Amino acid sequence: MKLLLPFILLTVGLSAGYRSPLNDFQRSEGRELVPTSWNSARVLLLPGLNLEDCATRCSQSLDCRAFNYETRPTVSCKHLPWVGDGSNAEVKRNVNCDLYEKKVYVRQCIVGKGEDYRGKVFTTRSDLTCQQWWSKFPHDHRWTPTATNGLELNYCRNPDGDRIGPWCYTTDPEHRYESCNIPQCKDEVCITCNGEDYRGQVDHTVSGRECQRWDQQYPHQHIYQPEKYPDKSLDDNYCRNPDASPVPWCYTTDTEVERENCEISKCTEVRVEKRQRSSFTTNCFRSRGEDYRGKVNETTSGIPCQRWDAQQPHEHPFYPNTYECKGLEENYCRNPDGSEAPWCFTSVPEMRTALCLQIKRSTLTM
Repeated sequence: MKLLLPFILLTVGLSAGYRSPLNDFQRSEGRELVPTSWNSARVLLLPGLNLEDCATRCSQSLDCRAFNYETRPTVSCKHLPWVGDGSNAEVKRNVNCDLYEKKVYVRQCIVGKGEDYRGKVFTTRSDLTCQQWWSKFPHDHRWTPTATNGLELNYCRNPDGDRIGPWCYTTDPEHRYESCNIPQCKDEVCITCNGEDYRGQVDHTVSGRECQRWDQQYPHQHIYQPEKYPDKSLDDNYCRNPDASPVPWCYTTDTEVERENCEISKCTEVRVEKRQRSSFTTNCFRSRGEDYRGKVNETTSGIPCQRWDAQQPHEHPFYPNTYECKGLEENYCRNPDGSEAPWCFTSVPEMRTALCLQIKRSTLTM
């Protein structure tokens, strides 16, 4: 039994995965947070720390809400007691520095019941002003602000884990307390079609697993490095859809589960219809042809295309009802996955896909 115990502990540790301390932060590349002159004394300089150690120390410090990580002329870590949303400091460009801000202080949405919400909303859902947490008037209460519970000023908070989410006592003597209208992160930014343009802040999968950072290769190695896909906005560890999957997804921090889909609300039909149909082309295609909606239905060499709603002779994941915005009608050439040009599955069993390069490519840009 003594020999088995270390093995059991190791197995449990591996299945739990690796969580980077950077997961708690939102990165702004090439930016630094510069304090006003009278606040510069509150900056803590820690030279020589590597990036993750800098993040770990900031997470452990009650007085650190962000840090500048400078790589030139020397490596330095600067802990700051603010984020870039107030008058204490200003965000400026610096190609030698990246700014990391604690997510709980910069996001405008909540996860779950919002117990870690540290935003600055101070009015309730019916627009009543919140009472200061240190005040016992007009409503007496049991809460006392501390360095750890986040009961600052009169901001909405959820110190008791109430299912209603963040709330506050109100300044109206007739209304003791009320919840605040702070959206769930999964509802704050909705997705159209398959969510390739989703840029929200959901960082957990549908099963509740935390996402792995896109700029890291552990616990799972992958090809989607942010610098190689700058148009995909592979920020921090937020759910994204760089490969035209049916919905946004992420690699997880669980060593046993490589990737999972994320739970994000779909936009209503009204919002989807706002997309400008004038961006579609029918006689030619621009760029990679993702907006091509013409009726060419054979490959460059003249092979007829397979219908998108068929699974013969080739099975595929591009169901028209899953990719509603991709124009997968009939057997027309389309580009649902961001390939180099419009293409299709062919009607020949021996040839799975082929490009439709006989369609004229336009040199005009939008």
